[in-house]
Amino acid sequence: MTAEELKPAAVEAGHEAMTQELPADTAVPAISIIVPVYHVEKYLRRALDSLLRQTFTDFELILINDGGSEEEAAICREYAEKDSRIVYLSQMNQGVSAARNRGLDVHRGKWIMFADSDDWVRNDFCERALASVLASDADMGIFDLVYTESDHTAGHVHRVKLPEGLYDSDTVLSARLCGKVQCFVWNKIYREDLWDDIRFPPGEYWEDDAVIHEVIDKAEKIAVIHDILYYKPRRKDSITSAAAENREAAYWQFIQRRRRWEYLQQNHPELLSMAADDMVISTIKYGRDCVLYNDDSEGFEKIRRWAETAHIPRKEVKLQHRIRYTLLICSKPLFGLMERIVRFMIKQKQSAEKRT
Repeated sequence: MTAEELKPAAVEAGHEAMTQELPADTAVPAISIIVPVYHVEKYLRRALDSLLRQTFTDFELILINDGGSEEEAAICREYAEKDSRIVYLSQMNQGVSAARNRGLDVHRGKWIMFADSDDWVRNDFCERALASVLASDADMGIFDLVYTESDHTAGHVHRVKLPEGLYDSDTVLSARLCGKVQCFVWNKIYREDLWDDIRFPPGEYWEDDAVIHEVIDKAEKIAVIHDILYYKPRRKDSITSAAAENREAAYWQFIQRRRRWEYLQQNHPELLSMAADDMVISTIKYGRDCVLYNDDSEGFEKIRRWAETAHIPRKEVKLQHRIRYTLLICSKPLFGLMERIVRFMIKQKQSAEKRT
């Protein structure tokens, strides 16, 4: 049975229709799974084993070695020799965005999924994700994930804060702006043409946040299921952690939020008020880092001028954020003083929580 033959059965019988193993279509796989590989020698086999144990077998696994070690290259070649579904590519180190973009350029599947090479997935990762979109004739599907501690499956569950069901793109885009839908690309399945004219920005952090709103906007129907299909371990040496802890993290977050803001200005001005508080917070964080941590007067002046001309509708912005944002625009010394007070209050609160 092929993925196309499965569709009517899935509509009638739901999840049960997907329980049998399906033979692979060697001409055009149902799914392309794109996996960048870089500095993950200790975790790569676990990731590949979990992907190759899938109950749904009609997929290609695209591994892009982004300038990784010889050991990583050897592991990729070993697995590619054993399983014809693996497409192995190698390139000089260009970053996760460039690696994913290369996977998007060469993929053949009708559906696209992403995974990171230090994570792992449930055995029915493909099966349940594909069932969700086929059963509802959706263009995209979203599912839950877990941030785990070390190698354990227990951890903090990131749930999509929408009930299971089928939604239009405006509803999901609004939910994304409110934080009800995460920006991660790996807890989703996409009809492949959603990515036709969208690529990740090379060399940048927070690259998921740079593009996911555009992908959502292109989808007419989006399915949400509350199955935990993806597991991401918390590691200090992971790319995700590096992005969060990088001294330039606030800068990159601001850049991606500004990119989203400008997209909304052009395509969805009616949603700007929903994105206003998030945009203000990102601007404040970058301004704070310029003043308190990086001694970057030039960077601060650039962001101050942008904030002054951005015309963010501040009626929907929380009062505390509105005050801090106004100080950023009007007075660098007062803004710096306010941010030092805020930092002190946060530290006091954290100390009190540790004592209790």
